[in-house]
Amino acid sequence: MAAAQPEFSPKMFVVPVLMLSVKFLKIDLSDYVPVLRVLYAVATFATVGVFVALRSMARRKAEPGNVTVTEKLPSGPVTKKLSTADYDVKECDKKLQQAAIGCLVVAFIHYKWGSPMPLLFQSIMQLVNLTDDPLVQIHFLHKKPIGKLARPFKVANPLADLIEGNTSADDQNSSSAKKKN
Repeated sequence: MAAAQPEFSPKMFVVPVLMLSVKFLKIDLSDYVPVLRVLYAVATFATVGVFVALRSMARRKAEPGNVTVTEKLPSGPVTKKLSTADYDVKECDKKLQQAAIGCLVVAFIHYKWGSPMPLLFQSIMQLVNLTDDPLVQIHFLHKKPIGKLARPFKVANPLADLIEGNTSADDQNSSSAKKKN
């Protein structure tokens, strides 16, 4: 069975093009550190503000229906049924947690090694990723939750897909080896 091909997105090229542009144009970003810090702070506060607003919008909005979510735990998969509002609030909480962790990582890299590049890249990527977020598209852009926007949202995790693909291939190989013996 062939694995699903990853979806092409122009935003995949933002960071490499930006990095090559900085190198090609020989821009010294250390001259712009204060501006980059402000830009990063604005982008981070905008991202957090959007998800806090989405969280409150999801609580107030009474969308009908339930969402069945399967969580992978070490003890095994657990299936839960959540209301649409509860699911959206839970997703906003995940995004806020990811923003906090990302902020800590970028701050550590910038403080420890003095590199201004993460400030620039994360400032731009936070805003680009915000426009692609399913919750933003559903609640702010008023798109219908169908297709790619259907709940539960598909999480693009190529590493997990690779691991799961290899695990299933190993399971098939070991089961076919057992059949031969």
